Amino acid sequence: MTNCGPKPIPTILDTDIGNDIDDTWALGMLLNSPEFDLKLVLTSTGDARYRAKVAAGFLEACGRDDIPVGIGVSRADGSPETMHEYADSYRLEQYSGGIWEDGVGRALELIAAEPELTVIGIAPLTTLAEFCRRDERAVSRCRLTVMGGSIAKRHRGAAGVVAEYNIKLDVLAAQRTFRAPWREILLTPLDHCGDIALSGVNYRKIAESAAPVARNILAQYAVWRNYWKHGGPAHASSILYDTAAVHLAYSGEFTRLERLKLAVDDVGFTRISPEGREMLVATEMTDPAAFQQRLVERLITTQPIERIENEKIYSVYSY
Repeated sequence: MTNCGPKPIPTILDTDIGNDIDDTWALGMLLNSPEFDLKLVLTSTGDARYRAKVAAGFLEACGRDDIPVGIGVSRADGSPETMHEYADSYRLEQYSGGIWEDGVGRALELIAAEPELTVIGIAPLTTLAEFCRRDERAVSRCRLTVMGGSIAKRHRGAAGVVAEYNIKLDVLAAQRTFRAPWREILLTPLDHCGDIALSGVNYRKIAESAAPVARNILAQYAVWRNYWKHGGPAHASSILYDTAAVHLAYSGEFTRLERLKLAVDDVGFTRISPEGREMLVATEMTDPAAFQQRLVERLITTQPIERIENEKIYSVYSY
């Protein structure tokens, strides 16, 4: 059957995979989402080369070693490196999808070749700030979807704001990135994504799946839990913040969206401010159960599924 829906969105993922495990879940969701044409996985913060090993190893294990990996900006920021057990024996030169030493440069080349491109940022904004510094004209052609910030709620839906990790780890980078002339910025703060976790039947579907993406997510999850001495639940996921950014990059379903002017202050809080950058902000997950069902469906498929009938792709941009 011919798919007559919109063309897949050319996409770059900027990730600090190899830190919190939610990046791995988000990358798996992205691989199995037919709405996207993933052009590059770009690594950021800490030891970006180590993170490239984690990403390349996961892509190869999932049978997606056709996707290039770009090494972004490293930064001695104390960010955890939880996947050395997984990555240390992996040699980047064996990765057939291609390793770009200057990942930012490769990203800019891709933008030059694409009329519209979406960047999904699920890391501290160190590499994206360099992206903005090098070529603001290229940035102006892209949509940016970011997991970051806290507007009125913190983790697990609790009231009150925090300086969220992806913002506070590199405040100057966040400020530069939010000031840059992106065509559109979409933000999923903790208010929207801070209580996403799979348990019960949903988690069992992942655990019992033979699908490559689900199986390899759990392989990394086991390594991550071991690093933290079983700090994550054994029969449920940890919080999967970054999966919300993947979803938001193509759809506003299950989401309350508001246009807000936001600015990052000097200690890493994301504040509503009349001098801030206007962006489309996901302020609430309106149907968490439906979102989790969609996430599970994506992760356990054995191949990217056909576009969901009647789904309003790009609906998020019509607000």
